[in-house]
Amino acid sequence: MKKAFFTLTIFSLFLMGTAGPSFAGNYWDNWAEGKAKGPMPDCGVNVLPLGGDDILQETVDIYCGIKPGSYTSKINPKAMKAYKAQAKYYPDGKTAVLIFPSIDAVFATDHKNGKPIYNVLKISDGTSIASSEPGHPLNPETCAKCHASFDGVCVGYVCGNREIR
Repeated sequence: MKKAFFTLTIFSLFLMGTAGPSFAGNYWDNWAEGKAKGPMPDCGVNVLPLGGDDILQETVDIYCGIKPGSYTSKINPKAMKAYKAQAKYYPDGKTAVLIFPSIDAVFATDHKNGKPIYNVLKISDGTSIASSEPGHPLNPETCAKCHASFDGVCVGYVCGNREIR
């Protein structure tokens, strides 16, 4: 009886060690790359004389405290038609991401019932690292406020040029 209990215990420990969740990649890995990419300018840089626009300046100012480094964007193929058309409405589901490898973060935009849902995820495991601190650069409300304030650039709450690679 002791031998059976010992064997069962060892087998259970083995299963607990191997049957846990595993991270198999990110949902955006195979999406098309958008035009938004490059290094994020340093804190205090005025991007307007360098050819930047108001939204880039606001982005530099907001992200300054987290020093996100270089980024790329990806667009969900299911949202591509709306994105290219600069539509005001997107299909429900995952829409677009900005990927910041140096801080292991992705800024994600989903849509539900015509409204955006913003989140900040870890690249390494896909978990949310969104902040609840008001005004924090990783707080989804900060994303929402900025996206809503740049009408014409952030059509359908997705910002930027629509050129796709």
